[in-house]
Amino acid sequence: MARLLILGNAREILAGEPPVGAVDEVHDLGALLASLDGTGPVLVIADPERLQAEQSGFEAWLAAGGGMQAVLMAATDPADGDQVLRRFPFVHDLVPRPVTPGHLQLKLERALESIRSARVIRQLEQKVARKTGELSELNKIGVALSAERDIDKLLKLILQKSREITGADAGSLYLVEHGPEHDAVRDDLLRFKLAQNDSVAVFFEEFTIRLDETSIAGYAALSGRPLNVADAYDLPSGSPYRVSRTFDEQSGYRTRSMLVVPMRDHENAVIGVVQLINKKRHFGTVLKPVSVVEEEVVPFTSVDEELAGSLASQAAVAFENAKLLRDIRNLFDRFVHAAVSAIEQRDVTTRGHSERVAILTVGLARRVDAVAGGALGPVRFTPDEMREIEYAALLHDFGKVGVREKVLLKEKKLLGSHLSAIRHRFAYIGQSLENERLRARIERIEAGRGDAAELAAIDAASAGKQREVEAVLQAVLTANEPSVVEAESERALRALRDLPTRPGDGWEHADQLSLEEWARGPYLSMGEVDALSVRRGSLTDDERLQIQSHVEETYRFLARIPWTGEFRNVPDIAYAHHEKLDGSGYPRRLSGMDGIPVQSRMMTISDIYDALVAQDRPYKRAVAPEVALGYLADDVKRGKLDAALFAVFHEARIWDDPEFKKRIERSRRR
Repeated sequence: MARLLILGNAREILAGEPPVGAVDEVHDLGALLASLDGTGPVLVIADPERLQAEQSGFEAWLAAGGGMQAVLMAATDPADGDQVLRRFPFVHDLVPRPVTPGHLQLKLERALESIRSARVIRQLEQKVARKTGELSELNKIGVALSAERDIDKLLKLILQKSREITGADAGSLYLVEHGPEHDAVRDDLLRFKLAQNDSVAVFFEEFTIRLDETSIAGYAALSGRPLNVADAYDLPSGSPYRVSRTFDEQSGYRTRSMLVVPMRDHENAVIGVVQLINKKRHFGTVLKPVSVVEEEVVPFTSVDEELAGSLASQAAVAFENAKLLRDIRNLFDRFVHAAVSAIEQRDVTTRGHSERVAILTVGLARRVDAVAGGALGPVRFTPDEMREIEYAALLHDFGKVGVREKVLLKEKKLLGSHLSAIRHRFAYIGQSLENERLRARIERIEAGRGDAAELAAIDAASAGKQREVEAVLQAVLTANEPSVVEAESERALRALRDLPTRPGDGWEHADQLSLEEWARGPYLSMGEVDALSVRRGSLTDDERLQIQSHVEETYRFLARIPWTGEFRNVPDIAYAHHEKLDGSGYPRRLSGMDGIPVQSRMMTISDIYDALVAQDRPYKRAVAPEVALGYLADDVKRGKLDAALFAVFHEARIWDDPEFKKRIERSRRR
C-alpha cells in the first residue's frame, strides 16, 4: 500500500485522530521532497494554501517526473472543488475534507495503482523513445553510408558509426577475399582492412589471414552469426577460435568485451566482419591506465547486437554499391582510354595528344578552382566535374574516326599518291625531252647537217628545257613542305605564282590526262598549284572542312553514350573546344563567355598549346614554349581566347606538369 504524506495540518485535513505513525506531516515542498525516500509509492494530500505558497515549485517538480514517486491530491470543501482545480490544474485529484478513513483507504489503493501505471507508461515511453532514437540514428547512418562513394572513406565511416552506436572504444574491419574458385572456401582470405582505437595509438598495416574458424573474425564470417564475448581473455569453454593478445602486449591495451558482427550483402552473403572492442559506460572515457578497463568496460548488450547487426547490413549494401560504382567507373575509364587508343591507331603521328590535352586542361582546372577573386573567383569544380573535364579532353578528337584517312594523315600539301604521280610525270617529261634531243640529233646527222655547232645548239636547247622542268619540280617539292609560319610559306610560293597551269581544279581531271599530254605542257594543273599554295599547314580549304567536321562527329558519338548525371556535360564540353570568343571558331560560331562553357575555354588553350609544342605533327616543326605562349597571347589580344584563363595558364606554368613533360619528351623520340 502507498505511504501517506499530509502537506499541512493533518488534524484539519483528516477526519478523526490520525493513527500514530501511519501519517507523516510536512509543511513545505522541501520537506516533502526530503520525505520521498524512493522505497515505494506515496499519496500526498495537500492543503490548497500550502500549494498556493509554492505553486511554481510544485508545477516544476511534477513536470520533472514527480508523478512517478507520488500522487498529489488537494483536500478541499466540496463546494470549492471547481475553483481549486482551476487554481491548481497540476494536481492529480481532489478529496473532500475532512477525509474519512474509508475515503482515505480508497485513495491510497488508487494512488498505488496510479503510480504503478505511470511507471509502466514511463518505461514504455522511454523504450519507444530509445527505439525511435536508435532507428533515427540508424537512418542517419544509412543516409551517410549511401552518400559516401569513396570506398576507403566509407569503410572508415562504417567502423566509426558502429563504434559510436554501441559505445565501443576500439574496433577493426575485415573484408572477405575469395580465391580463384569462388565457391571453394579453402582459398578464401580475410583482409585486415582498418583499425580504430580511442585510447591508444594504432600503427596499422593491412594484411591477410586465412578465412577459418581459428580467428574470432573468421568464425563470425563462416558461421554468419554475431559473437558477443564478455571477456576476450576468458572465452567460453570449447571455443574453436582464439583472440590474439599481440596488440595488447605491444601497446599496453586490454581487450575485454567484444562484439563481432558479420556484414551481409543483398544476397545474404558475408562480405566482411566488423569487430567492436570494449563497450564503455561513458563513450568519452579514455581507457588508460589499464585499471580503468575494470571500472569502465561492460559487456555488449543484446540491443548492441541488434543495432550493430542492422548497421552492418546497411554497411554491406553501401559497400557493395560503392564497389559496384567504382568498378563501373573503372570500366568506363578503360573504355574512354580504349576509345582514345582507337583513334590514335588511325593517326599514329599525333599519338598522345589527347592525353596531353587532358593533363593540361585538368591541371588548369585545378588552378582555376583555387582562384580566390576576380572573374574566376566563383568558378569551382567538384571531383566529379574534374573527371568530367578529363573525359571531355580525352575524347575531344574522337570524331576523327569519321575523317578520311588520306586527309587525316596528310603530311604534305600534296597527298603521297599525288606527289608520286607528279614525280612520275616529270620523270616522263625529262625522258621525253631527252628523246626529243636524240631524235633531233639523228635527224640532223641523217640530213647531212650534223656539224658540231648545230648538234651543240640542239643539246643546249634541250638542256635549257631540262633545267626549266627541274626548276618546276623543285618548286613543287619546296612548296610541298607545310609550315606554321606564313613567312616561310611565302618564300616557297613565289616560284609557283607565275607558272602556267592547265585548267580544271580537280584531281580527277589531272588523272585523266596522259603522260604524252603532260609532256606537251603546262606541267601542273590548277588544282595542284592551289594545293601547293596553302600558306599554313598542309590542308586545302576543302580538306580543312573535312578535318573540322570531326567536332560534329565527336559530339554525335558522345551524345549517344548514356552518361550518368555527373558526366552529362561531356558532349557539350568537347563540342565547343574549337570555338572562339569572337565567334571565329567552329563548328557553331559560338561567342562570348556565356556562349562557350568555361571547361571548353580551358581545353581550347590546352589544345592549341600542345599542337604548337608537340614534335609529332608531320606537317610542321615544333615551336618552343615561349613561342607557343606568344601565339596564345596574340589570340587573347584579338579577343579569341579567355584572358583570365590564359593568365592562370601562364602564371602557374601549367605546361611544367611532370607528366606532361614526360609525354612531350616521349613524342620527340618517336
